[in-house]
Amino acid sequence: MKKFMYVLLLALGVVIMMAPPVVAQEEKPFTLHGEVRFRGEYDNNTQDLNDDTDDGGLFWPYRVRIAAEGKFAKNITAWIEFQNAGVAGNESPFRTGSDEFNDTGVSAELYQGNINIGHLWSDKFNVRIGRQEIVAGNELLLGDLDFYAGLSHDGLAGSWNFKKWNLMVWYTRPAEDSVSTLDAAFLPPDQLFLGPGNTIHFWGGYANWTIHKDQTIDVYLMDVAERSTTGSFSDGFNFQTIGARYAHDNPAKKGLFWNVEYAVQAGDADHVAGTAIDASGKVGEGWIGWNFKAGKNTHRVYGRLEMATGDKASSPDKDEGFIPLFGDFHNRTGRGDWFQLSDTTTGLAGGVAGGLTATAIGYTGNFGDKSEFGAQAWKYTLDQKVGGDDDLGSALDVWYGYNYSRNLNFVASLSQLNPGNVLETAAGGFSDSVTRLYAQARLRF
Repeated sequence: MKKFMYVLLLALGVVIMMAPPVVAQEEKPFTLHGEVRFRGEYDNNTQDLNDDTDDGGLFWPYRVRIAAEGKFAKNITAWIEFQNAGVAGNESPFRTGSDEFNDTGVSAELYQGNINIGHLWSDKFNVRIGRQEIVAGNELLLGDLDFYAGLSHDGLAGSWNFKKWNLMVWYTRPAEDSVSTLDAAFLPPDQLFLGPGNTIHFWGGYANWTIHKDQTIDVYLMDVAERSTTGSFSDGFNFQTIGARYAHDNPAKKGLFWNVEYAVQAGDADHVAGTAIDASGKVGEGWIGWNFKAGKNTHRVYGRLEMATGDKASSPDKDEGFIPLFGDFHNRTGRGDWFQLSDTTTGLAGGVAGGLTATAIGYTGNFGDKSEFGAQAWKYTLDQKVGGDDDLGSALDVWYGYNYSRNLNFVASLSQLNPGNVLETAAGGFSDSVTRLYAQARLRF
């Protein structure tokens, strides 16, 4: 509660700073937004796949955020958002009266803080400067990771918005190591030490075309580069991800829907002893299904495919494993999030590398605008075999969601993974099932 009050006070401070324009313009220049989310979660057997040892537990992740959206002049807006995310009890908020025992302090972060300038040079162009979420397509490579604690970027993004197509370009700094954060915030240039550091640069472009009603084609190019401690890009990684997506979906109508996306990587994945390691990873996903309409209810049946290549030990001068970027991985390979689309595909049983191929069949039923029920069956295999085997196992997901109101919704989900031979070997012969059960309440305004 202390953390939430602190975040709330920060947001109120933002509103107070915005208040003078209200008097001057005689209008409301700001709008408050926010989220309060609590989730009770039980995980079991994720460490050793062994029912005979106690490695299961119940915990309560939360996320609280509050934002102020300001409109200060024509085509100029700002978004300032603070948040705190963690696990209930992790700072021992045990109180007696007004005192708090074992207080480890208050932690809140600026999750987003940016200025948006519209109609800059053109009525089709706008630019956003500062800390911001960057989301595109089906969030395979650019997502907000909102099921967990979110994902935002420091930099700028520009967009051209036309009737049939849009283009977004961006430049951000995922990591800045050439100057101390505190020094740069408080010291003048003559007292700063600027070194090469391991600074990481991320830039790219993402274009989207509407080619037919409810059908879109996306193409994109992204580059991630490290300026190493020597001050040279040629000593760090510098790889590109090039891909395309074709999608068609309208949940309100019956008929076929699909989503197909594929991307390849090139450039330098790393340098070892001065020799470049070529990046050649690949990632893809496919989703195809059919909507059935029955009055206000919609029933969807579908098949899914998710894949990421793994690195081959036989080619030391290449890295064939897909290097993940900044996508949203929740429910990408099942609601349990047992596996990731990367070379090191899971941390279960101590971790397994070799890429991933995941297939699923599923059903989702939306009953009016209140309830949703769904089930998925997944099968997982390695892209690169380990010890002559590639079986990672199978999983079943079942969930139910309920919209109490437009702002408040609840969801309960059960996921169970039955490990395959690869995980059993990694766990020393144990292969007991792995469970993830959670119930979540989320209020947004």
